[in-house]
Amino acid sequence: MACLILAAIPSVLSAADNQGIVPITSSMKTAPTSVPVSVSDSPVDTAAVTSNIATKYWLELKAYPSSNTRALWLYAGNDWRYLPSPSVNIETSVQQAFANPDIFQVKVWYCGNKIVGLVVNTK
Repeated sequence: MACLILAAIPSVLSAADNQGIVPITSSMKTAPTSVPVSVSDSPVDTAAVTSNIATKYWLELKAYPSSNTRALWLYAGNDWRYLPSPSVNIETSVQQAFANPDIFQVKVWYCGNKIVGLVVNTK
């Protein structure tokens, strides 16, 4: 939540810079602005990006058919959204969030059914 507050109040960041305090990253954003979906795709139009809280997840441990890319599926905005080839860190973070729903939630940014960003945060 701290990143949301800092992003909403840019004067806090500039005041920190003037005092020699360097934030972890001064380019923190609360939502993606232009995220390439893959190497061959062009950047996603931010007007088409929607966000919602995921309420269910489905992790493909082995893709079927085998020619498909393994994916993480999250139920958000009344439909299933997918993230192709999720890293082990993403898988673990999402599983921990759903294992502790009273503490964590998963927010998903998506374009159509493809996930372009996600955040696991405390409630």
